[in-house]
Amino acid sequence: MIKWQTQLREICLLGCFAFFSNVACASEGIHRPSDAELEDLAGESLPHSLQSVNWQADEPPKTNLLIYAVQPKAYQPKDFKLLATFLGLKSEPQKLPPEIIYQPGFWIKEANPTNKEIRASLVFSEISGMIRFGSGEDNHRWDLKNHKPLVEGVPNEKDALQRTLALLPLLGLTTNDLEHLPDGRLKYDCNTEGTWYNDRHDNGSRKRYTRQINIEFWQKIHAGATVLSIGGAGMLRVGYISDGRLADIEMTFRNLTPVGKALPKTSAELIQMLKRGQGRSFYGYIPDSITITNCGLVYPAANATKRQDFLWPFYSMSVVSVENGETNSFQIYEPLEQ
Repeated sequence: MIKWQTQLREICLLGCFAFFSNVACASEGIHRPSDAELEDLAGESLPHSLQSVNWQADEPPKTNLLIYAVQPKAYQPKDFKLLATFLGLKSEPQKLPPEIIYQPGFWIKEANPTNKEIRASLVFSEISGMIRFGSGEDNHRWDLKNHKPLVEGVPNEKDALQRTLALLPLLGLTTNDLEHLPDGRLKYDCNTEGTWYNDRHDNGSRKRYTRQINIEFWQKIHAGATVLSIGGAGMLRVGYISDGRLADIEMTFRNLTPVGKALPKTSAELIQMLKRGQGRSFYGYIPDSITITNCGLVYPAANATKRQDFLWPFYSMSVVSVENGETNSFQIYEPLEQ
């Protein structure tokens, strides 16, 4: 960990890491999302009206229902090259080729110096402001002779979190840019990627070895609201493999400027809307009778292949339904308008 911090400190001394411009452009007029945009952001329209809606949640939030103009982060050649240097990439940035879904944008792609079959890449998309790094390593290491994994040195959760926090200045971020929990603690998720195998040295018992550990943060909107991430948007995800090496970085944070307010709804109004079949969900089957157990405020963020002009507030309702003795849980979203 000390070597990592020293390397990062030396890079940071080279300049101010304003990799992403914090200047956003307000729009002249606010337009409602199209039906196609709404489907991407919150799922398909409810297929039918609901016969019964039992409300067991608190009243919906009524304040800070802000509408934001969205501007992609700006490409800064100097800082892109500086980040590439930290990641061990030496080539000059090139324009993304037409077949890459993130174009227009820029990238560096080059072979691993110790393994020509592995290619590392750093990509910036001008559509969404996404930055993505991939080392090309999957860290799948197996001792064929002794029939056991060879993976060593994957960081634990505490170490991975500290490494990611130390990486923030290089990405032009501070913890103030990240979502926090109501008690003030930084909100994050830790998950792992692994491979299952039958251990011949332990009676063939089924075991899993960890190849990679990931830390995920979310872009801060404002107190009481959260990003609804579509395809990783509004998130920073960093992955580590053996010996703490960086495997992946993916971030799609957008610049946000408040440009308006949306009108709140009461629980009674939302119940009537649902009974009229108004609402959206990614859940495939919507029953006739539901119970609402929670209602919060979310801002769906379009994925990195989409240019998003506005960030609209949505009520996110946690739904429970019981049919034939089986309990199902899903979300229904209601977009809020001016």
